[in-house]
Amino acid sequence: MHAEQDSDPSTRTTEPSGGALDYAGGDITRQPRSLFRDAVRRFARNKLALIGMVIVTLLAVTAIGADDWFIALPLGRTPQPLIAKTPYNKGFYGPVGAFPSREFWMGTDLNGRDLYSRVVYGARISLSIGLLAQFIALAIGIPLGGVAGWRGGRVDFLVMRLVDIMSAIPTLLFAYLIMARLGAGFWNVMLAIGLTSWIGVARLTRAQFLSLREKEYIEAGRMIGAGPWRIFRAHLLPNALAPIIIALTFGIPISIFAEASLSFLGVGINPPMPSWGQMLGRDGITNMTYYWHLALFPALMIALTMLGFTLMGDGLRDALDPKMIGEN
Repeated sequence: MHAEQDSDPSTRTTEPSGGALDYAGGDITRQPRSLFRDAVRRFARNKLALIGMVIVTLLAVTAIGADDWFIALPLGRTPQPLIAKTPYNKGFYGPVGAFPSREFWMGTDLNGRDLYSRVVYGARISLSIGLLAQFIALAIGIPLGGVAGWRGGRVDFLVMRLVDIMSAIPTLLFAYLIMARLGAGFWNVMLAIGLTSWIGVARLTRAQFLSLREKEYIEAGRMIGAGPWRIFRAHLLPNALAPIIIALTFGIPISIFAEASLSFLGVGINPPMPSWGQMLGRDGITNMTYYWHLALFPALMIALTMLGFTLMGDGLRDALDPKMIGEN
């Protein structure tokens, strides 16, 4: 009798294993929820953040695919326009100062160059400066802020006094003075913006480290003999990355706007290399009365870029906010 009952599948009970529970005839699998999965889920539900991500993605594709450099460089030939219609420095391609038309989508500039192609190439320059300048700011701000927050005392005092001195100097004026000394050019603009953008990163990193160094797992690391560098690298920095990533997202459009301001003042990108700020300032504003399109399209691209990064940054801030874990 017992053997028949054991062999009958209908009378056999199933023990829960591997996180699966038998409930009302169905299996419910409980999977652990991580911070990353929760952040992705909240970000995906934020429609404005998704719009911002789409804008940023399209701008990045435009910047990368302006020409076929990724094919031309390995083959040793000159890159040819891909998304752009002509090389950015090809003069007298069309009539001088032509207004937007079916042939010239954004018109031409005062040298007969296709404005659409120059705007496409300008995306590469402006986005590259924004990203690289923020990496320089992170390379300066994270170590200074981290050491100040971790060590405290006299080190914290010295670092914060340096931050106070730098904060007293207008950022754009300081960048302008650096450019006046180094001269105009892509690398000099990137360096000048990076050297003036680390203050906020340093303050943010310091605040995060001051909060994290009192946590229980930091004390546990000290108790088991972990060195300061291991605690800094394995515990403090990873837990402070979320607000730093958000600051990076907001810093990129600020750097792009700073490059546009320096180029507008005449100490930014050297022509004929195009950037949106240079196109807006050198020819656009000067001739806006008669050739309105020269300023309109670069200004729209700057505004669209800042909108995209701002929306995406807001979405990341909401998604990575620890206070929102467990909601939705």
